[in-house]
Amino acid sequence: MSGEADDVSRNIIAMLQSIMLTSVLQQQPLPGQTQPVRFPDLAFITESPTVLISIDNVVGQFNAADIDKPVEVLLESEIREAAAKSGDRAYIRFQPTEERDGQVRIVLEVRIAPKEPDIQPLGLGGIRATFTRRPSGDWEATEPPVLFGF
Repeated sequence: MSGEADDVSRNIIAMLQSIMLTSVLQQQPLPGQTQPVRFPDLAFITESPTVLISIDNVVGQFNAADIDKPVEVLLESEIREAAAKSGDRAYIRFQPTEERDGQVRIVLEVRIAPKEPDIQPLGLGGIRATFTRRPSGDWEATEPPVLFGF
């Protein structure tokens, strides 16, 4: 897979990003999978009163109706400013979406913006999933998601 998602509409990518985010935060299986999505660094996000998401690589509006806490999509600079004022802030960042041969790869990572403004955000862990459209038109993760740490 390579390149930005040129062939897949922004609406589909936004939908897949929303599906990924909701599955991760609710620790539920991705569509087409049976095992819930769990990774240790997710606690930094779930224990926070607000889910912060960097707007970098977000292509549309999130459907946050199924998430039971407020979601804020901010510039990474705004997240860093908030951390400088109130202490380290955990947030979610999507990597650029990749598309090839009808498959879409979405990567979500958990990061921490430190209180010290001169220190770069710390990458913790993340998840990568590849989605394929089924003949029914629904999108499914075609293989178990890959968890990673930095």
